[in-house]
Amino acid sequence: MQQSAPPPGTPPVLPLMTALVTTIVALVLIVGFVVIGAVVHVAPVYAGFLLLWYWTSVTHSDLRALAPAVVGGLTGAALSYLLQTGAAHGNVPLIIGALVLMVVALFLVIAGRMPLFCNASTMLYVTVFNAEVIQKGEDFRQVIIATVLGMIWFGVTIGLLSRLAPQPAATSATA
Repeated sequence: MQQSAPPPGTPPVLPLMTALVTTIVALVLIVGFVVIGAVVHVAPVYAGFLLLWYWTSVTHSDLRALAPAVVGGLTGAALSYLLQTGAAHGNVPLIIGALVLMVVALFLVIAGRMPLFCNASTMLYVTVFNAEVIQKGEDFRQVIIATVLGMIWFGVTIGLLSRLAPQPAATSATA
């Protein structure tokens, strides 16, 4: 009997020891980030975790994808902040301007233009940060700080860990 291929997007099956070690490393990274957030009084650490989720799940922790993930996330946070500020002050032109900029950002993502600023990370942050509960009470300056802090913490630690991890042996091509 032939096995069918797993559905697209299904994570690979890892050996149990690899999964256990990866889980422990993830736990240490998460706890470390929460502690750092507490020490520097950055409350919305979820913004850093949103970056971590996007960067590790969508780009598979590719260090080359970290800058676009962060810049895109900051762009999305800034667009959400404009909308929040307009709504909080009853500034209709600012609300309309923020919405127009969001539509332009969406167009740029679809068109594949300006990918450093307008990418899937941008749209993720716009989606999450425009949830009513976040819009009502979040300090977007803290969100931006948490995102940058997440970039530094997760980028440096995962970058170092990837350099320390054993590399698979290169396979030689036979002619």
